[in-house]
Amino acid sequence: MRCCLNCFRDSEIHAIIKSFNENGDCDYCLSQGSFVYDISTKPNDIADKIVSLLETYSVSEDVNAKLLKESLNDDWDIFNLSPDKTQSLIQDLCSSIDYNDAVLFNNKVEISASYFYDTHCIVRGHSWKEFSKSIKEHNRFHNEMFNTKAFENILNAVSKQYLSGSILYRGRIAKSNSGFTIDEMKAPPEGLRSAGRVNPEGIAVLYLSTDSETVLSEVRSSTFDFVTIGEFRLKKAANIANLTAISETSPFRYDNIEIYAANRNVFREISEEISRPLRRSDSHLEYLPTQYIAEFIKSKGYDGVEYASTLREGGYNIAVFDEMLFDCVSVNTVEVAKIQYVIR
Repeated sequence: MRCCLNCFRDSEIHAIIKSFNENGDCDYCLSQGSFVYDISTKPNDIADKIVSLLETYSVSEDVNAKLLKESLNDDWDIFNLSPDKTQSLIQDLCSSIDYNDAVLFNNKVEISASYFYDTHCIVRGHSWKEFSKSIKEHNRFHNEMFNTKAFENILNAVSKQYLSGSILYRGRIAKSNSGFTIDEMKAPPEGLRSAGRVNPEGIAVLYLSTDSETVLSEVRSSTFDFVTIGEFRLKKAANIANLTAISETSPFRYDNIEIYAANRNVFREISEEISRPLRRSDSHLEYLPTQYIAEFIKSKGYDGVEYASTLREGGYNIAVFDEMLFDCVSVNTVEVAKIQYVIR
């Protein structure tokens, strides 16, 4: 029996399947001419990963609990099959390494509560919303609700290298078509450093984007605005924490899958929070939770954080802690001719 690339969404499992470089037809999703994997392979790396996943579950008496086949599809972004096909595939994979827990396969299950203890959960069993409220209203500098050790382990899985010579962009709305000079495109000087998504007020951060279209969206330019777009070149390799990927990273990239199991819902909330644009009427207190974790990331030697732009699909922003890592090598002032509004 053979499964294939299309049976899974997980990047780590995709890499295993591709490493065999075998094409054929799938016995589970019925894809044809895809990369395939013989489930009887010895040693069976995919089966080993699936077993580590199953070991986070235990039989549950909760009336709202689900069967394993449903939980696996709802709790993880790993499988690309129907619940019945998922169960069939994992049972076949696991039987190939003599693992067959009939009790688990045939009962309602839950992720064991022990995985939410202080050891693994970055907000110690609370929701991100509860942590945000605590930061804003109770203790924003030494908050014991935040598990720094657990979060440091997670950062290792979402670190991303930007190579020397990488090009990123920054925009500023100008008063005329004369725009700004190269020197004027740097991070704001002392006295003009307002609070942002990643930086507390008074602390300089260089906010860059992956492309000029994202820049125009992020500065919230209007029709007939003049916008100077600066091209920034990275002078040496930089280690960036990709906070967008925190909810998308394969659980198998972690040293201990329990870390992901304990934080899977919090990861989604962080990814949404770091990308959520503020309305003009919103208080800058809304920035506090992401500023808190960004300052921690900075303290661990990272050069910046990356997060998705919600103002332009496919665009990304990079907040760089030290602007001296980049040189602004050119500027170009453009006039915004047209803006397209979308109502939801």
